[in-house]
Amino acid sequence: MKYQKENRKEFFAYIDKLTDEDKYTECIDALESISIGERDYKVCYQLARAYQNFAVIGDDDKGTPNFIGDKMLLKSIDTLNSVRAEGKDKAEWNMRMAYGYQYLADEEEKAIPYAMRWAELDPEDEDALGVVKECKEEVEKRKQSVNAATERVITQETAEIDEDWGIYLCRAFACDLPAVIRLNLALMNFESTSNYPKRLRLQILYKNADDYGFPTREEGEYLYPVEDAVLEIIEKHGDILAGVVKCDERVHIFAYAKNESGYADEISEMISENFPDYVYTLAAVEDKDWEMYFNGLYPDNYEYQSIMNMRLIEAIKDDGDSLVPRILEHCLYFKTEEQRKAFLTKVIEKGFQKLESESNDDSEAYDTEYPYQLVVGREDDFENIDEIVWYLMDLAEEYDGVYDGWGCIAVK
Repeated sequence: MKYQKENRKEFFAYIDKLTDEDKYTECIDALESISIGERDYKVCYQLARAYQNFAVIGDDDKGTPNFIGDKMLLKSIDTLNSVRAEGKDKAEWNMRMAYGYQYLADEEEKAIPYAMRWAELDPEDEDALGVVKECKEEVEKRKQSVNAATERVITQETAEIDEDWGIYLCRAFACDLPAVIRLNLALMNFESTSNYPKRLRLQILYKNADDYGFPTREEGEYLYPVEDAVLEIIEKHGDILAGVVKCDERVHIFAYAKNESGYADEISEMISENFPDYVYTLAAVEDKDWEMYFNGLYPDNYEYQSIMNMRLIEAIKDDGDSLVPRILEHCLYFKTEEQRKAFLTKVIEKGFQKLESESNDDSEAYDTEYPYQLVVGREDDFENIDEIVWYLMDLAEEYDGVYDGWGCIAVK
């Protein structure tokens, strides 16, 4: 049912029906189809409720992955904030704000004042004080955990951190959603990971994301200073910024820390002063093996090669190259002469030609397991380099070979 002023009563009855049937995505779609200018308090309240129900219960009572649920809870808080003036003295509005923060990891402290106001406005609703009690218990548990971790903080000097920042498009990040990831590749060889067992994740909800969940150019540039400010806080603590992910209508900033003490207050103060219109959540979890960095942020072979491709093209461009199509030379290695010949036969069918072929059984320039070198070339456009390289990587693997990079002659 599409909302119109004339069918307002029937529309909200329809929303209530969908809610009773656990059809929260349909609720959200119907409510989001209402133009911003027509969204009054009731529309915003119902939309926030639908976001929260989807986050916590899920369609057909099947639950929702935490990664998606966090976004929905942040959107519920952002939506409620848009009608704060009208809602702040209503029990239901304070209830929704309390639930929004309670169900976000490590945000129970923010839920308490809203739950207390809810109890004040509706003293007969016992759930309000129940939320206060639950949140205080969680806050106390976390404080004890932080205090214990603080006592165990390593007294050694902060480890020296190498930096090698790369950026790439990940086609399937959390929940198979596309993401742009910027990370410090040098941390792959960092030897003191066990000294930084706490993983911090700051999520900030975009206000103007596109259909792919990425920010508009203007909003992206507006929020760049957040990364700088967070980095300053992290460095003050002597901890490590691991990476920044833009995905699913949020920027996610990941860091590894000795413990999380002090971060919540400092992040809150920074965002309140500089980005007061944005909603965010900060959570800390134990990740002593750096699972998120190695299995989530770090690129796979194809993504890593994409980073290398981008760097080489930027270097060629910076050298004054015209970037016109030309023969791009690709180097590969194989274990046997037969595998090299079979590979060459296949790529010739795709328009490649052999440029060089050597057998380096005694060479130390490459792993002696792959002594048979092959260089092939084809005239190509730089903009297609990822697809070309990935094709050669896959084909080389079929013949037990390895791809070792590409180059070209400068054209100015």
